[in-house]
Amino acid sequence: MHLIAVTVALLAVAHAGPAPKTLKLCVPHNAYEACVQMMEQGKGVGVEMSCVPARDRIDCLSKLHDHKADWEAVDPEDMYIAAKRFGDSMSVFKEIRTKEEPDAEFRYEAVIVVHKDLDIKNMEQLAGLKSCHTGVGRNVGYKIPITKLTKMKILPPLNDTKLSPRENELKALSTFFSKSCIVGKWSPDPEINQRLKQQYSNLCELCEFPDKCDYPDQNSGYEGALRCLAVGGGDVAFTKVIFVKKFFGMAYGSQPAAKSDHKPEDYAYLCPDASKKPVTGPPCSWAARPWQGYLTSDQDQQTVATLREAITKLNNLGEQNHAEWISSVLALNNKTLAQDNKGPYTPQEYLGKAKYVDVIERDVLEPRRSVRLCTTSATENSKCEDLAQAAYSRDIRPGLTCVTRPSLSECLTAIKENQADIVSVDPGMAVNALSKFQVAPVLKEEYEDDHKISAIAVVKKSSPLQSWADLKGHKACFANVGEAAGWVIPVHKLVTSGLVARDNCPYTKAISEFFSAVNYSEEPFKCLGSGEGDVAFTDYDSVLRHLEGNEKAEDYELLCEAGGRKPLDQYAACRQGTVPPKVMLSRKELSPVEKDDILFALLSSADLYHKHPEYFQMFGSYKGHPNVLFSNVALGLDSVHTGADPLAPHQKLHDDLKTCTPQAL
Repeated sequence: MHLIAVTVALLAVAHAGPAPKTLKLCVPHNAYEACVQMMEQGKGVGVEMSCVPARDRIDCLSKLHDHKADWEAVDPEDMYIAAKRFGDSMSVFKEIRTKEEPDAEFRYEAVIVVHKDLDIKNMEQLAGLKSCHTGVGRNVGYKIPITKLTKMKILPPLNDTKLSPRENELKALSTFFSKSCIVGKWSPDPEINQRLKQQYSNLCELCEFPDKCDYPDQNSGYEGALRCLAVGGGDVAFTKVIFVKKFFGMAYGSQPAAKSDHKPEDYAYLCPDASKKPVTGPPCSWAARPWQGYLTSDQDQQTVATLREAITKLNNLGEQNHAEWISSVLALNNKTLAQDNKGPYTPQEYLGKAKYVDVIERDVLEPRRSVRLCTTSATENSKCEDLAQAAYSRDIRPGLTCVTRPSLSECLTAIKENQADIVSVDPGMAVNALSKFQVAPVLKEEYEDDHKISAIAVVKKSSPLQSWADLKGHKACFANVGEAAGWVIPVHKLVTSGLVARDNCPYTKAISEFFSAVNYSEEPFKCLGSGEGDVAFTDYDSVLRHLEGNEKAEDYELLCEAGGRKPLDQYAACRQGTVPPKVMLSRKELSPVEKDDILFALLSSADLYHKHPEYFQMFGSYKGHPNVLFSNVALGLDSVHTGADPLAPHQKLHDDLKTCTPQAL
């Protein structure tokens, strides 16, 4: 009897087949805890999944491709990157739509609205009219019309190589339209922004506040562009369909008709063939922005069905509980919902049906121009390539390209010889480079308001060392020769304190004679922790980063220059000095357009990815490596204007040591 029971059980297991796999959702690391919470709550509605943390959405795409994860939430721009990198290996299987228009095929459709009696027979007759736009750099009111009108050869050429891509666009619009309202930040650099608005001031004349030409302005945005048309003197408005319906009080989606001060029968859609259609009827759109959605690398139909059902359950659960994870993990809010599509579609198909690929690829200059960022390692180059593709997908022009050289010195030579445009450099190394390579800082990193990078000396708590004089004959961990916190500042202190003779040249030799062993490394604190050194000369932020791992803060103390020791968190009272910001160097003699290009590409990227690290983590560790291209602690970049010298404090230390310091570059 027992044998029969065992046999029956084995047969049951055999017929049941393999257990279904646990599907894995990939999320940027800043949403990982929220994802874990979502999955824990999801068990109550029958959703069994796990979360895979990633650096950002681009990292998630790679994890999907490598089948380390099964799905993620994405924007159309992320879909574009997926299509370029991985072809047809992924699919968009569900969309994030609005509750107002849950059945609409696209997130919005770009339209041109005119007065119905506007006398126009062809698109060339738009020239000289007064135009109303949503804002600079925006989709329906700027990117789409420029893209489509340029392809139709309606706009004047955008190929002035003496101007930046953004200025080419503004010049073309300013020449084509007599007056306009295009508010916003025309350049991320305040000085360039002001210059452009003065030079092309007619693009601000229809705005509520022409002198400011920035948000808030009642003649900007989707509805504001229509207000500009209806009562602000405009002839043509670039906006999207749903706001046409709202503005004129027409019913749309699930919303009934409402009262409006404006008569829809007085207005028309202007179609690409210059024909007109009443705004009360079907629109003729120029392009559409696809919905956000969810991407999977699993082509199995049953898996797709399981994912669709699970997301719907999680959507409902999150709404009922007002869960915070609904936005950070699923990219939903109280105005949106996850909706099955007719696909799945490959990313290329999905973008193609909205005619959106050429909008993403909009590049006004031919031949295309780019800012060439120089890198010195495979890791730096990989991050540069990720940044370049991410920025391009998000309409940052000019684009970035990556130039690789085996060393910083060779990168600086490439810049000097106009084979590259910019390189990110430690402030100590930067001071060393200024005269030798004829370079100058163009950008500097930004940190928290009161944040200063502090140069410190760290020892293990068990160490007997109590003063810098005690260091003689012990092992030291320095950063690379020439770096600010880990070489220039501590060596300067050793020399000026008299512990190392000022005339004992070169100082690399003098330092090796003072210590029993000297290790030069990228990570001095790691060198100390491994026992290779008795003291580490480094910066406080690097120590903090290591303490996020397995190291314990209480196992280390600061060795103060004035004698004695202090806990790590008292670094402000026990540091040898503060370090200027990391800088980006370019040729000293840049033309105005070259500088415009560099500032626009890098400042726009920094602004965007500081606000949205989930798109791409520009600041922070990359593939397990710290300070790749930019410092982990940086929050953004800022322009270095003519006459300003962020390296001046450090220059004095260099001048004091240079007669006896070997050139690091």
